[in-house]
Amino acid sequence: MYTKLKRIFRQIYFNSNELTEEEYKRGQKKLILSGLTANMISLLTTGTFLVGYLSYLGASERYIAIIGAIPQLGCILQMFSPYIFEKLKHRKLLICICCFLFRFSVGTIIFVPYVLHKKVSQLIVIMIIYSFAYLAAGFVTPGLNNWNMSITPVRGRGRFLAIKDITSMFGVAAASLMIGRMLDYYKVNNKYLTGFTIIFLLALVISILDFMLLSGIGEPINIQQVHNSSLFQMISRPLKDLHFRKVIFFLSIWYFAIHFSVSFISIYMVNSLELSYSFISVVGVLGNIFGMVSIYLWGSLADKTSWNFLLKTSGIIIAFCYMGWAFVTVNNALILVPVFQILLTGSNGAFNMAAVNIQYAYGPESGKTAYLGVTQSIAYVTGFFGGILGAAASQLLKNLRIEWKVVSIGNIQILFLITSLILFTALGSIKIKK
Repeated sequence: MYTKLKRIFRQIYFNSNELTEEEYKRGQKKLILSGLTANMISLLTTGTFLVGYLSYLGASERYIAIIGAIPQLGCILQMFSPYIFEKLKHRKLLICICCFLFRFSVGTIIFVPYVLHKKVSQLIVIMIIYSFAYLAAGFVTPGLNNWNMSITPVRGRGRFLAIKDITSMFGVAAASLMIGRMLDYYKVNNKYLTGFTIIFLLALVISILDFMLLSGIGEPINIQQVHNSSLFQMISRPLKDLHFRKVIFFLSIWYFAIHFSVSFISIYMVNSLELSYSFISVVGVLGNIFGMVSIYLWGSLADKTSWNFLLKTSGIIIAFCYMGWAFVTVNNALILVPVFQILLTGSNGAFNMAAVNIQYAYGPESGKTAYLGVTQSIAYVTGFFGGILGAAASQLLKNLRIEWKVVSIGNIQILFLITSLILFTALGSIKIKK
């Protein structure tokens, strides 16, 4: 029995045979499903539901903004993990374990108020759990992205990635609508914690399913040569690459600007505008429907033009959306929130798809994981500092209001304007060309 289990284990995680065409196709189907489970976990443990949960526990807006920035801090390990992944012949087991540790642990924060009763202790433990989870996420991301890209078809990759994103958006939209209504029901009946418990327990169950799906995806043989270069050489190589350095610089500015205020969108909707979870979920559904249609068009557009064109086009829409958020108030929220959230959903998906493919395409065949890791690490760490500065700025500008005719802008809206200004500046001044 032990020998049989050992053989199955080695076949799953340490298979040295070249994947057949049928195995590639099965892997691509499971890759689509694993994208769905990963996004479902993200829906349940981040964004609006996380903001609601932390607000229920008595967390301040600054604390919530810092929590929102932690994922970017974890990405610092992306600078170092490629040193390990590039030297491994079989990476699958390590990737599956790290993904499970990340996605399972974020769901465990629901147990904190049941175990600890002091507010300060609860918030400290949640901060620790989130930090651990996103350190694991940051470590595994370069290997995971490279593995996923090696499974996707070379021809028609834009179409495949569009289908993958559409599947995720459909599942997330349906789940968001049902969970939003459920949470409003428990909130009205003064059983808020029960609603959040259901949400995070569901995330724990899905994380187990996600691990099983990832384990079922084949791993292509690593035909790249194992380099004996030092960690410093591996990190400095993409930084010395003149045309690739432009990619790093642009994405660093971009993620700094985005994370300067992105956490405050959910905070603004839940705490300032006091929108119901049902309304926010309906907006999310509409956004995902638009995303399902647009992402396919974005992918086809990228195949016909270029990833650079897709990056710039979607980036302009994102910048305009942040500018628009600065003028959302209680009186116009029911009209403007759907407009900006729907446009952001469709454009963010296109921008992220383009950013990954530009990194993948511009990186060399040998050591590509290191290029991806260093780029994402630098970009997301600057994003973390953007989030921290945004949290500090929100507190500093707390009592400031800008009045102009019928327009009244508070501290969070000022953050949206700053983000928009930086995004437009980046798009206008940075040229990513070989």
